[in-house]
Amino acid sequence: MEENKKQKSPTFYLILFGAIAFALVILDFVTKWVAHNILSELPNQTVAVIDGFFYFSLSYNTKAAFSIGLDGVFGRILGISVSLIMSAAIIAYMVIGRKKQTPFFQAILALLAAGAVGNLIDRAFYFKGIVGFDGVIDFIQFYLGGGPSKPQNGGIPFNPFPTFNMADSYLVIGIILFIVYLILDSIKEAKEKKKEEESPIIYENPMPKGSLSEEKKEDGKED
Repeated sequence: MEENKKQKSPTFYLILFGAIAFALVILDFVTKWVAHNILSELPNQTVAVIDGFFYFSLSYNTKAAFSIGLDGVFGRILGISVSLIMSAAIIAYMVIGRKKQTPFFQAILALLAAGAVGNLIDRAFYFKGIVGFDGVIDFIQFYLGGGPSKPQNGGIPFNPFPTFNMADSYLVIGIILFIVYLILDSIKEAKEKKKEEESPIIYENPMPKGSLSEEKKEDGKED
């Protein structure tokens, strides 16, 4: 009884990870606008955090994550549609399937939901006529083959790596954890299946103990 009382209800975890997802969306929103306000005032809109490797570099992405996908009006509409469907589907699944989900899986969904909603806000509301620029605010940049002074893409893939933001990070981490979850779940199922195959099969006696002797006694009395 005490163990059951200590276990948290599915609704508790839904509220917990829902609050975490909301906090992550706020963090994404704040960091984007801090980066926009500070970096937009600089001549090259770039600050070296670790020279030759890690930079804050302002850019506006009208495509999908990591500047992948179609540009222009069609690409923007597609991006908004994908983000909206993804956000709605993840949030709905978190609510509807909460009783069957583990806390680890709900944490994964919270990351994916925060990433999808974070970029959805930018795609849906950040237009030049409203905020002065178009697209998603990106500001995190890594150079995998040297800094801006080195030849870019000179035989080195992803140099520089596409600029991204916190919401993109949530999505990538969430996808990686989801793959880990699937691997662990398949290993668990394989172990349980093996255990069932190795366990001895116990056949239950359909006839209650002593019933045969009692029948014989009754037959003797009738004779």
